[in-house]
Amino acid sequence: MNIFLNDYNDFGSKEIYNEISKIFDEKISGYGLDEISNSARELILKEIGRDANIEFISGGTATNILATTFCLRPHEAVLSASTGHITHHETGSIEATGHKVVTIKTSDGKIRASEIKDLVENQPGEIDVKIKVVYISQTTEVGTIYSIEEIKEIYRVCVEKNLYLYIDGARIAHAMAANNTKLSDYAKYSHIFSIGGTKNGALFGEALVILEEDLKKDFRYYLKQRGAMMAKTFLIGLSFKVLFEDGLYYRNAKKAYEMSRLLVEGLKEIGREPLFGESNQIFIRSNPDEIKKLEKENIFEIDNKKDSIIRLVTNYRTTEEDVRGFLNSIKN
Repeated sequence: MNIFLNDYNDFGSKEIYNEISKIFDEKISGYGLDEISNSARELILKEIGRDANIEFISGGTATNILATTFCLRPHEAVLSASTGHITHHETGSIEATGHKVVTIKTSDGKIRASEIKDLVENQPGEIDVKIKVVYISQTTEVGTIYSIEEIKEIYRVCVEKNLYLYIDGARIAHAMAANNTKLSDYAKYSHIFSIGGTKNGALFGEALVILEEDLKKDFRYYLKQRGAMMAKTFLIGLSFKVLFEDGLYYRNAKKAYEMSRLLVEGLKEIGREPLFGESNQIFIRSNPDEIKKLEKENIFEIDNKKDSIIRLVTNYRTTEEDVRGFLNSIKN
């Protein structure tokens, strides 16, 4: 079978298990205050090029909840694209904390600085919630990618309007592979952002990078109160230590991106222009009969059953054989 289901359907990079085997009998302190996690923090700080607090969190949804709601007072809300991960893929997790998610309709997964400014300037005052956090994801939920210039403009508006910009970086590695950006770029133009590990070779977990001074104070109290402080946080720290100490994090993403380019080029050659295809998430329009036939040799997600849109995701373990196998299936 040619597997394009997602980018977290494996146990993680072998290099991480090799590291575990070396230190298997060691006793390690808990709650993210251990030497392994601190080593990972130092490696990440070197990459971002500035001071920050870094916390390791079990997964993307928990990271998004913590990063957004810690910034909010009871009457404040989060602004997101209508397609944002927090709006459709996290079971109303933000709303469950008592905070509203306000959305801007988008056709490409991205929101623009001008839209944010217009919406904030035209809020009716105390009869409505007050937007305080702008949420964007890199890459977006439909696989499109913000340029650094676009993020810079959004950040500029956020600073002007006294808002916090949070970048959900679950697939930030794949964006960096696609547009040659660096973690230091995102550290310049956000108040808080996450570095995804789950979707790029970690056993599990994300690194939350807190840049804004006002958000650093007492965050670990909130982390603990919300049930997100793991006793064995060192397992996440170890993943990030291994991923960043010799560039494995970037190599993994580069491989995923290269396979996505091979897939996109192959689809175009047979006249199947992707709806979205900038990153390692590729969306194409199909039909029920074709989907049924494709499922005999391929595993993928049906993103929109009504319109028969399927999503193909490449990762660091995707091979040329997988890509050519799918292309042969669709040609036949």
